Amino acid sequence: MAKISGLGVRLYAAGYDLSADVNAISKMDWDQDLLDITALDTAARKRMIGMAGGSIGVNGWFDAAAGQSHAAWTSNSDKLPTADQAVVVGMGTSRGDPGVGLLAKQANYDVSRPTGSAIATTAAYESTGGASLEWGVLLTDGKQTDGSATTSASVDEGSGASGSAPAGYLQVISLGSGEATIKVQDSGNDSSWSDKITFTSVTDRTFERVTGSGSTGRYIRVTTSGTFSALVFVVMMSRGY
Repeated sequence: MAKISGLGVRLYAAGYDLSADVNAISKMDWDQDLLDITALDTAARKRMIGMAGGSIGVNGWFDAAAGQSHAAWTSNSDKLPTADQAVVVGMGTSRGDPGVGLLAKQANYDVSRPTGSAIATTAAYESTGGASLEWGVLLTDGKQTDGSATTSASVDEGSGASGSAPAGYLQVISLGSGEATIKVQDSGNDSSWSDKITFTSVTDRTFERVTGSGSTGRYIRVTTSGTFSALVFVVMMSRGY
């Protein structure tokens, strides 16, 4: 893939599409501790890898409309959310585009009114639940709408694709009616498919990070089943290389 612009970047968090209220992703950090293990008989530093972490920071504009950024960032009865949230940054709006997932807690929500400007906001998400920043691919066409049970086209990640600790990220923005089950499936030949990750059945706005195990086939896809209408959702999967 060639270099890309930021025109297709989208932000989804806790079941909200925040893309219309965010004007910048200020950071997507993937870090790991370096533990000093230098001994007396060594003239230079030695280090070993410690715990990993990640964070995502965003800048935006204050929007108090229903279902927009203020509602998302104060969803705990008008206070900061305390529960874990799944966050997905799509680096494009097409199936197969790179994506970033993070299981996180919201660290802050800051509001300011700069001189001569609209009311501005910043928010940050910090990794939690033993998972750091995870890179993967979008399995939906950005924010996708399924009107009924659908098998989406597969993504071919190449003959060298494997991984051993897959993680799927789900953002359900809305559901018109009914109940939907969303799965990630994998295949070695793009014809014989197995369920890799099954998300909890959904009836409304929701989000989830679900882990799998074992190697993942070259091809991956998302399916929806059940009796429902107007499912608006995003799925991203990391192979866990």
